[in-house]
Amino acid sequence: MPAKAYPIFVGYDLLAQPNLFQSHLHKAVCVVSHPEIAASYFPLLEQTLQKAGARKITSLLLPAGDAHKTLAFAEKIWSFLSNLHYHRDTTLIALGGGMIGDLVGYSGACYMRGLDVIQCPTSLLAQVDAAIGGKTAVNLQNSKNLIGLFHQPRMVLSDLNTLQTLPNREFIAGLAELIKYGVILDAALFEWLETHIVEILARKPQALERAVVWASQIKADIVAKDEKDQNLRAVLNFGHTIAHAIESIYHYEKYLHGEAVAMGMIIAMQLSLALGLISANLLDRLIALLTKAGLPIFLPDGITLEAILAKIQLDKKHSQGQIRWVLVEALGQAQLRENVPLPMIYDVLKASGASM
Repeated sequence: MPAKAYPIFVGYDLLAQPNLFQSHLHKAVCVVSHPEIAASYFPLLEQTLQKAGARKITSLLLPAGDAHKTLAFAEKIWSFLSNLHYHRDTTLIALGGGMIGDLVGYSGACYMRGLDVIQCPTSLLAQVDAAIGGKTAVNLQNSKNLIGLFHQPRMVLSDLNTLQTLPNREFIAGLAELIKYGVILDAALFEWLETHIVEILARKPQALERAVVWASQIKADIVAKDEKDQNLRAVLNFGHTIAHAIESIYHYEKYLHGEAVAMGMIIAMQLSLALGLISANLLDRLIALLTKAGLPIFLPDGITLEAILAKIQLDKKHSQGQIRWVLVEALGQAQLRENVPLPMIYDVLKASGASM
């Protein structure tokens, strides 16, 4: 069964447009956000929701960081909703980055067996990737996104104004997911990024809007064809096997998701090269683009093979006991591979900085 259709709005000043919310909104609304983001955008959003017809509007503010994307914080959302007598005729709005989007989506899916959720992503990573597609999850101590389900939002509203106040490190981290799409699905996007990355880094409005619209369309098309991650959508995990291991090893505190994905993409590309799927030139182009974007290309100092492999064994992308890798066979083309020789994985990890 295909994913249900919903609108994805991308542009400037969207949080101020009640007409975009009206047909997707119950009269009872709860906005979940971070204190810093809410300080900048909740007053505007509250006014917009009132004009759109909402009559009961509350906000719940949670700390930032993937270390808080847990069942304990999902329970905080459930308790808040229950204590304020929110019922099924409620719209839950995620105002924040990927962590808030995942947590709110999961909490909304579970509360009273399913609330309507609107995603208002405020980070580049969430706008181009995390907010689209209905994947919701929380982390366990030893593994990322292991507890989750699919719960499509009523709509996604990406107001690009929010990117102007995004801290530079978080903005750069979001570029990793943008680059990912170019590597595995759209050679034209990768080539465009090679020539426009400086404009994007400068947050030039026209370049930024084109990039987010382009990536949103790619993600939406993939989700429409494979909502439940059975085959085609699985290639979006390019770089994520190693990325999730790195995030977990450092307890979701040292590296942002996009930074870990950048390192993971390099490992996956090196495996692709070692298997003879690509030329060294393509790996060099990826290294050059990630470097230009300000993203890491080497594994963290002091990380061990043992630690990485232990985390990979817990990864949810296993298939029949095999680690399922997303590898590249040409720019814009990816494949799933489960039979990558362990000695080859060792060699690539060591060459990238992992110690014994």
